[in-house]
Order: sequence, then structure tokens, then C-alpha cells
Amino acid sequence: MSRTGSGVEVRKSCIRIKICHRGITIRERLTVNGQPVAPTPANLKYAQRVAAEIRRRIAKGTFELGEFFPDSKLLLPAEVSTFGKLADLWLQSKGRLAGATRDQYSTAVRFWKRMLKENTRVPDISHKLLVSKIGSYPWPSAKTHNNYLIALRGIFGMEFRGASAIFNPMIGIENMVLVKRLPDPLSVEEREMILADMRRHYDERVVAYFQWMFYTGMRPEEAIALRWSDIDLRRHVARVQRVRTFKGSEREGTKTHTVRDVDLVPKALEALTVMKPYTRMGKQERKREEDNSADVFQNPLTGLPWHDERSQRDTYWRPTLKRLGIRWRRAYNTRHTFATVALMAGVPPAYISNQIGNSVKMLLEKYARWIPGGDNGNAKAMLEAAMGDSGTLFVPNSSQMVDQGSDHL
Repeated sequence: MSRTGSGVEVRKSCIRIKICHRGITIRERLTVNGQPVAPTPANLKYAQRVAAEIRRRIAKGTFELGEFFPDSKLLLPAEVSTFGKLADLWLQSKGRLAGATRDQYSTAVRFWKRMLKENTRVPDISHKLLVSKIGSYPWPSAKTHNNYLIALRGIFGMEFRGASAIFNPMIGIENMVLVKRLPDPLSVEEREMILADMRRHYDERVVAYFQWMFYTGMRPEEAIALRWSDIDLRRHVARVQRVRTFKGSEREGTKTHTVRDVDLVPKALEALTVMKPYTRMGKQERKREEDNSADVFQNPLTGLPWHDERSQRDTYWRPTLKRLGIRWRRAYNTRHTFATVALMAGVPPAYISNQIGNSVKMLLEKYARWIPGGDNGNAKAMLEAAMGDSGTLFVPNSSQMVDQGSDHL
């Protein structure tokens, strides 16, 4: 073996890795939870992989003994991390994320500190303990369960890296299966009823906001972050390039991390006309002199931009559906209404997907059931013509019929 590298040595009851690094040769036993790894065929294959990875790390100059052999006697005694300290360290590493996302991670970290006790030593948290704790907790939804596991995987992933990753107690803990729900759009009739009722009961700025949502298909976090500088009135286009999310924090980009242009139909332009006197030349714009822009939509109760989607939903959307006796659906479903109405009218899926910021694949998976029947029977007629269907049933003559006793399909 070369003077720099590693190899595998088999002993009666253990496997050793011979490491030549920086002019020094050392031998380290492979262990799991402090116990030597037996020289079985499977373990020998694993040892060969470890040795290969060590050679690669040595060549790159990134080899660290403690990452591969945390029990090595050559290592200086280190303070054993508690779960709380490790969790805080992981959270600090997420400082570059948007404020809303970091707040959600903070909530998850506080939950796991309570669940696992923040003073618990990390080596004392076993796979069995995690399975028991996670499995017995009454999660309100599969989505919450899966989101909280993101934080827990990140915490332990920071501690168990490289060869020590095999000791990660999160290995084998899977997400809960999410039930895929079908979109639940409102009908065109319900859309018109809602907007008409809002005109009777609420400020025109509220109507303008929901009319915009019905006729653009934007996500709420996109619409409330929209600025007049994003609107091209000459081309009738709105550029979606930022979102305002949980607790009012703002970030560039969208849910899919792309910027897109949305074509504006007359009803959407009408909503902008309503908002012009309030926000385009109002106090908001003077407050945004640094970027010469103002938020398009405004909460009439505060005179400020919408903070998030809760005020619209709880103060205006929910009472309107209740007054009209319309079955409850989320205000987010204005987006589903836009997509399904467009599909049923025969608008090409590729164009709709660009409008709402989804891939064509996702659009068809979610909304395909609304395409049939929206073409006034044209697609069915085309299929019948392609299949040569004349409306008569083929009946074989006697010479084409098979004997009763013969094999037939």
C-alpha cells in the first residue's frame, strides 16, 4: 500500500482500517455503538467502502479522524453535546433562510426540546426512543408530522456525518403518507355570487382583492406582495417575483423559485383600476421612495398592505360564504377556480401552467378531470372519427364464427 491512503485488516473478532496520513500510520477498529464490528462478509464489504472513502478524503485534504472513528483513543476528550445545544447550533446554521421559514424551524426545535428533553445527551437518544416518541404523539396532520421531521433530521444530520452517519438514530424513520386531495374549485355561478355579495357588504378594496384572485389564479402570498412596479399596464401583464409569507416576512422569488409574467384579463385590470387611487399615488408609495413602488392591495381597516391571508379569509371570505349558504372552501380555492374554468373553456394546459406557476405535469395531475366535457363534445367526436365508429355493431357471419368447443377470446 502507498505511504498515503488506507486499507482493510481482518482480525479474529474485529476489522481494522490501516491509515497512512501525513507520514504517520495508525490502525483503527471499526465500531458500532462502541462495539467492534465482526469480520462478516457484509461487514468486510462495508469496511472496503470506508477505506475507499478515507483514501478519497485524504487525497482531497478533508480527512478528519473523528468523523470516521468517533471512539478513537487518539482523539482528545470532547464535551458530549446535549440535544438542546445541538438543536440550537443547527438552528443558528439556518440564519440565511427567510424569516418565516426560520420561525417555523424555531417552533419545531422548541417542540423537540420538550419532547426529547434538551439536557439529554445525544448518545443517549436511540432509534427506539425516537420511534416511540414520534409514533405515540397525536400529530394533528401528516403534513405537520413531516414538517417537524425535517428539523429533527437536520439536527441529527449535523452530528452524524461521514462514516458516523450509520449511527444516526433517524435512519429508518419515514414520513407519514400524505393523502392527495383533489382541488375543490367554486363554480362560475358561485364566483359571481361571492363577488356580488362582497360589493354589497364590504369596501371596494376587498372586492378588488378577491376579484384579482379569481381572475389571475395567483397564490395569496404572491398577490399580497405585488407592487405597482410589477404591473405593466401597456402590455397588460403582472410580474410575480416575490412572496409575503408567515408573519409578514418577504422574500424574492416564488414558491417554485421562479419569476413569471401573468397575462391580465379585463376583470383583473378592473381590480387594478379600483386600487389606483388608494395605493398607486397614496401614502404607501411615498413610504417606498427607495424603490419608487407601492403595494397594489391594501387592508381597508388599516390602510396598510395585507400582512398575510388570514385577515381576508376570516373577516371577509368566511362570512360571505356563510351568508350565501355556499359550502365551505378555502379562499386559496380561487386559484383552483381560475384553473378549472380556463381548462373547461379549452385554454391550452401549457398556457395555464405558465399563468399559475405550475408545471404542465402537475397541472394535468391535479386538474385533468375538468378537461373532458369542456369542449362541447368536440373531443368525443374526434375520438369517434379516429376509431371509425359508424354507430353499427359488427356481427360476424357464420363462416367467421368459431365452434363452441374451440378456444376463443
